[in-house]
Amino acid sequence: MAGLRERDMHNGVKELLSGSLLAKARFLPEIVMHPGWLASFLLDGGVPKLPNVVMPGRGAMPLIDVSAALASAAVCWEDLRWIRNHWHGSIVVKGVLTGDDARRAVDEGAAAVVVSNHGGRQLDGVAASLRALPEVVAAVNGRAEVLMDGGVRRGADIVKAICLGARAVLCGRAYAYGLAGSGEAGVAQALEILRADVERTLRLLGCASIAALDRSYVSVPPNWGAS
Repeated sequence: MAGLRERDMHNGVKELLSGSLLAKARFLPEIVMHPGWLASFLLDGGVPKLPNVVMPGRGAMPLIDVSAALASAAVCWEDLRWIRNHWHGSIVVKGVLTGDDARRAVDEGAAAVVVSNHGGRQLDGVAASLRALPEVVAAVNGRAEVLMDGGVRRGADIVKAICLGARAVLCGRAYAYGLAGSGEAGVAQALEILRADVERTLRLLGCASIAALDRSYVSVPPNWGAS
C-alpha cells in the first residue's frame, strides 16, 4: 500500500490526478502561465499510459489507474511465485531492506534485488538504503545481483554503494529533475553530471576504475550493517 506522502498532499497531487474538475481548478493559473509545457503535454498525448500493462479491449492502462491498483493491492510472496511460474525472463524485486527478505526473494526466483526504501516516502523512519545494503549483499552471497536505489544525488553516492557491494544503482529524482527542466536534453545533462562526479571521485580516491572499488575505500563502523 502507499505511504502517507505529505508533500504530495500539500502540493495537491491527489486532486490533480483524480479529483473533480472543480478540485483541479486551483492548478489553472499554473497551466496558463506555462503555455510551452501545456503544448508539450498535449502533443505527447496528455496523461501518460503504461505500455507494458495492457488491458484486454482497452489498450495500455493509464498511469493513474496503475498507481491506484498498486496502492490498493495486497502483495505477498505467493504473488512472486505466480509471476515466476508465468514469466520466464529475469525478475527484479525492488524494496528489499533485510537479509531475510533478500534470501526469500532469491529463493522464489529473483535474478536481482533492489535495496530501496522507495525514496523514504513509504514507512516513516525506515532505514536508509545505503545502511541496509551490506546486510543484503551478505545474505544474497553472490546468488543474484544486488542493486541499490535511494538517496543517490551525486557521483560519490554511486561510488559508496559500489564499494559496499552494489552491482549498480538506480536513480529517480536526479533524472526526473532534468526531465522536468529540459526534457531529453535535461536527462542527458543530469546523467553527465553524475558520470563526471563518479570519475572525479575515483580520481580523488586514487582508484583506477569502478571495477577496482571495494570496501577498503570506505570507512564503515563495526556495528553498521553486515561485517
